[in-house]
Amino acid sequence: MTFYIPWILWFAFALVIVSAIQFFLRKKKVKTAVRFVLIVLKAVLGIAFAGLALAGPVQFRPAQPLMIALYAVLLPDALTDLIYTVVCLIKKAEHTFKFEKILSLVLGVLFFVYGTVNMQTVKPNYHTYTSEKLKTEHKIVFVSDIHVENVQPFSVLEKEAADIKAENPECIILGGDITDDYTTREEMEEIYHLFGSLGIPVYYLYGNHDRQKHAEYAHGLQYTTEELESVLEENDITVLKDEYVSLGEDLMLLGREDISEGDKRTDAKELNDLNPDNSKYLIIADHQPFEFKENCEASPDLQLSGHTHAGQLFPLKSLYSVIGYAYGEFKYSYATLLVSSGAGGWRVPFRTDSHCYYEVITLSAENA
Repeated sequence: MTFYIPWILWFAFALVIVSAIQFFLRKKKVKTAVRFVLIVLKAVLGIAFAGLALAGPVQFRPAQPLMIALYAVLLPDALTDLIYTVVCLIKKAEHTFKFEKILSLVLGVLFFVYGTVNMQTVKPNYHTYTSEKLKTEHKIVFVSDIHVENVQPFSVLEKEAADIKAENPECIILGGDITDDYTTREEMEEIYHLFGSLGIPVYYLYGNHDRQKHAEYAHGLQYTTEELESVLEENDITVLKDEYVSLGEDLMLLGREDISEGDKRTDAKELNDLNPDNSKYLIIADHQPFEFKENCEASPDLQLSGHTHAGQLFPLKSLYSVIGYAYGEFKYSYATLLVSSGAGGWRVPFRTDSHCYYEVITLSAENA
């Protein structure tokens, strides 16, 4: 819960900065054309801050909360200016500075509340896939990108785990970035004990954050990879690093090592030769979705990925879609890729693009 207070303070600080910069500008009459330029400039700046915070160099990490707070202030402020300009054009008169200032504050607070509440709301997302390879029905749950306890209190995670158990899946796949560089040893132990205590088989694959590779930009290394895997083993959670596991007589799972491991990641063509039974329906779980076509060399029927958070901050999902697999379903040849929005988020408890989801997947015979 302690992350709420810093986030509120960062937002208030960003609000003061933006208000102070615009104080004298808003008291003056500005030409309509100049106003539109300023509106576009503020919107672009806000989106740029969002992009840098979520996808910028690791060196930016100490400044990420401020950048996201500036985004949270600039976007509603740009909308305020747009509304104000349109009203002035319709009424053919300037309104008071007080009107614009109050509207900016109201929209900013509403945006802040929506994004904060949205991050705490985790929902199931249901999918059904059929195949002639399948003989019986299977239900699995895929969960990724929780980033414990970076953006959600543990009570949210406990409710999420209880809801997942109520789905009565055959297994749970933890799809990476369950923890991150800011997760403490105690929090790491808590989350894996939570999933390990559900009485359901759990399979785990690494994301790009779980091993705390950039902990020097956070609070320093909280646990080693060996300690992490020891905790996973203690909770009967199976770690998959380019390894196959049978989920039934007609179903196979291949858990991939993360792309960030470089040469430690096995080529998909080699993995295809290692498949113990090519007649089974194959799920590939790979934290990052970007090598979907390469993974098709291993002949999957379905790939499950996360990592992108569906943009997390509006409108990054649309921008990410231009360069890759941002969110949703994609097809290549005979295979389907499902990219989850993730059950949490990154760095601050704020999400304005898509909801937090865990994926509930039903697999059934094609003629069922």
